[in-house]
Amino acid sequence: MTGEQRILVVDDEPILGRLLQRVLRANGYAVAVAGDGREALTQLDASPVDLVISDVRMPVMDGPALLAELRTRAAPPPLIFLTGYADHTHAELRELGAANVYEKPVHAEMVVEIVRKNLPARD
Repeated sequence: MTGEQRILVVDDEPILGRLLQRVLRANGYAVAVAGDGREALTQLDASPVDLVISDVRMPVMDGPALLAELRTRAAPPPLIFLTGYADHTHAELRELGAANVYEKPVHAEMVVEIVRKNLPARD
């Protein structure tokens, strides 16, 4: 997968994770899926990514806890949230270090645009 930008989708809803994976792969991205923050950290330890797209509410380790852990690491990838809940305001999530926050539901074209806006430029 040399040359493809790598994205990790973190969501406890398997159908949504697979849908995002399919849409992003069809647009040329390498995409892995994790079901919660702890699984995401395991995958990130094995294979770094260019961007993390995460749900906020998840069992085991939620999105804000995942973000907090990522921020303790050297050169963490940007993390954007897709959320359907108002547990945290967008401002609170950005204060925690989120690159951006978007409301669910999102359609395929919107997901691709969100990724394009938030992926760091390659050198």
